[in-house]
Amino acid sequence: MDIKTYQQIYEELNYPEHIHEISLEFSLYSSTVSNIFHQKIVRNVRKNHSRMVHKAPALVRSWKKGATIMDIAHKHDFPPVLTASIILKEMGLKSKSIIKNPDLLHNKRLKNELNQAIETDFCFSPKAHILQGNHGKLGEELIHNWLKGDGLDFLTESDLNKEPNTKTPDFLLHEPMRINGNKVRWIESKAVFADEKEHNRYQKKQFQFYEDLYGPGMVVYWYGFLDTITPGNYLITDYTFFENISSDLDRLLNHR
Repeated sequence: MDIKTYQQIYEELNYPEHIHEISLEFSLYSSTVSNIFHQKIVRNVRKNHSRMVHKAPALVRSWKKGATIMDIAHKHDFPPVLTASIILKEMGLKSKSIIKNPDLLHNKRLKNELNQAIETDFCFSPKAHILQGNHGKLGEELIHNWLKGDGLDFLTESDLNKEPNTKTPDFLLHEPMRINGNKVRWIESKAVFADEKEHNRYQKKQFQFYEDLYGPGMVVYWYGFLDTITPGNYLITDYTFFENISSDLDRLLNHR
């Protein structure tokens, strides 16, 4: 994706309701637009989380005066579940356990508002976390089946975790394969859209170690990437590489 298109999408994406219309406007899979929106929310949380925690006493006072959790979340442009978590902690309650099981709450108003927050939250509800995990697993499954179908021998990340190396790719081939004339020894699956920030984060945390340990590889950003990204000693590709290879690709691309 070119940088101008990405910036326009990023600017226009402010609510989940925008995902469908923007995907139509730019002829993109809704999953790609959804992922960009998810990243925008997460970055806003990283920027403002400490500020919200500092305001916790004031948030609880607002709630006791009648403002709902959703009211407070909208006012501060902060995810509903994280807003609820801050309020619950300030009340001296175990937020993680309660968000997983709101029925632990005896306060009927608080339970109803928490359920609404969980139902509404795009990124941080238990359901959203499960979906994100499922997309990651499905991406790895598609690569696993592709490698098996080509009769290639490889180790998975779980196999490699038995070894002393702490930085391990999703797949390590016993023998390098050739892709578009490039040698590939390892493959990493990422069920994300990668802009410069996202890619640089992974480069520092993972990819540079894979290069040092195993040599050239391939990164799959399933939902696309900016064409301004400069890879290291590895290929970068997306779902288009697998369009004529996997019949299961639709399961990964066509979600909310």
